[in-house]
Amino acid sequence: MALQFLALASFVYGLLGPQVKLSDGDTITGNYDTLNLESYLGISYAAPPVGSLRFKPPQPFAGSLNGFNALTYGPSCFQMNMEAGLTNSLQGAALGLVMQSPLFNAIVSQSEDCLTLNVYRKRGLSSTAKLPVMFWIYGGGFEIGGTTTYPPEQLMAQGALQGQDFIYVSVNYRLGAFGFLGGLEIKAEGSGNAGFLDQRLGLQWVADNIASFGGDPSKVTIFGESAGSMSVAHHLIANSGDNTYKGEPLFRAAIMQPGSVLPSLEIDSAYPQLIFDTVADAAGCDAASDKLECLRNVPYDTMAVASNSVPGMLGYASLKFSYMPRPDGGIISYLPAQMVTDGKYARVPYIIGDQNDGGTIFTLGSLNVTTEAEVRTYVDYLFPEVSSSQLDQLLTLYSQDITQGSPFGSGTSNALTPQYKRISALIGDIFSQAPRRFMLNSTSDVTRYTYNSQQLTGTAVVGTFHANDLIDQYDVTGSGSLVYRNAFIAFANTLNPNSGGLYTLTNWPQYQNTNTLANNMMGISTVGLSTGQDNYRQAAISFLNDNYQAFSF
Repeated sequence: MALQFLALASFVYGLLGPQVKLSDGDTITGNYDTLNLESYLGISYAAPPVGSLRFKPPQPFAGSLNGFNALTYGPSCFQMNMEAGLTNSLQGAALGLVMQSPLFNAIVSQSEDCLTLNVYRKRGLSSTAKLPVMFWIYGGGFEIGGTTTYPPEQLMAQGALQGQDFIYVSVNYRLGAFGFLGGLEIKAEGSGNAGFLDQRLGLQWVADNIASFGGDPSKVTIFGESAGSMSVAHHLIANSGDNTYKGEPLFRAAIMQPGSVLPSLEIDSAYPQLIFDTVADAAGCDAASDKLECLRNVPYDTMAVASNSVPGMLGYASLKFSYMPRPDGGIISYLPAQMVTDGKYARVPYIIGDQNDGGTIFTLGSLNVTTEAEVRTYVDYLFPEVSSSQLDQLLTLYSQDITQGSPFGSGTSNALTPQYKRISALIGDIFSQAPRRFMLNSTSDVTRYTYNSQQLTGTAVVGTFHANDLIDQYDVTGSGSLVYRNAFIAFANTLNPNSGGLYTLTNWPQYQNTNTLANNMMGISTVGLSTGQDNYRQAAISFLNDNYQAFSF
């Protein structure tokens, strides 16, 4: 009779799904995701950021999760129209080449009440397993993105093959005006960088609860792509580098692919103030005595339209983000690059890398810039702090010679306009390559690794474009998977990307900045991996980094 009862209980348990008791005693039920994995989806970690909490820093979830069926992803946060302004058919055709990347997939279900996270683990894992944790922060220019696009089954299968299992966590955070509105009004209230603080609260939830799933809160690696990578970099400098919570570090390592600290001016400077005023006007709040309170009270649909009233990342303004983390005197004290220079960063090992042609897709919105004079006007629009002499030097270093532009190494091909490849090189270096090298050369007291991918060299128009790495990481196995899966997983487990056993095919050297001839970079190509020197475009990138304050906005 006892055996029959146990068999029945096991059968019922299987129908119900796996269960986990959280640190506060609440029990949630998940899915048997595959033969080897369990998933716990759509877990609320914050109070709904609606009504009086719109734009404000997130508040911890105070309700009960006892009996919660964590079976489906929660809705994604508000999504901007990133293609606004792409009216040229050539732009649309070129952009179509990159739409296979998960970063640009449509996110369907949206809601302002969106602050949930997801946990994946090995089936039947004991709560005493103490596995390392990989905490994923999605990208999308702080305009689009959601956790639904990044199911980790292939990542976790590779971890199992390497004998390096881990727990995977992904977090939804607010986007657009809902998460990253700037302006005097926002700063005065202390509500800057709400979307970034969402991520931070998600990390705190992991610190409090991941042990219940068999994870080790002392072995968390934060990793992200694009805006997610930029977010990771800002977590390194948050609170002037103090990454502790309840006296313990929130994370012990970081991976950025690609994206570093942003060239951002204060949250109440001219450009974020212009964005705030534009949004308020679009929402019908321009004449209100308290514009911020007015914005809190407009319906969600009205606020969504207002959030879309400013430039998107694929338009003329490119990566002059309308919404992004900015110095607010709080979580981000002052200019991020200066904080790195001043040593205000968490001392954790990290990986940071780039796609070789990271600027191409963000130049498709400026194909109307075709002359030298128009380039000068365009750069002056993006970076109003640049002086005339600095602009002269910049345009000398990034010449009109189309054979020197991006896609790099494509000769006279891919010159959609006389300035397309030149601007693509500029955008890619200013927002990606230069900040990467700046961080590497400013943090010599930590272990760090870097890479550059030329995997899609020869691809028409866009080359090795931004975000193509996500394909090898989450979808289709390619040569880049040796880094984006194998080496990243090894790093999260042991802090050494070369510890993947048989899956370590090329030894990845640590970064050195004392010798420009050092073998200090991993290169990814179509056929595999190789190591080399991080010294390309040395004069141009050094100029950008020596004058980083001028290239802020």
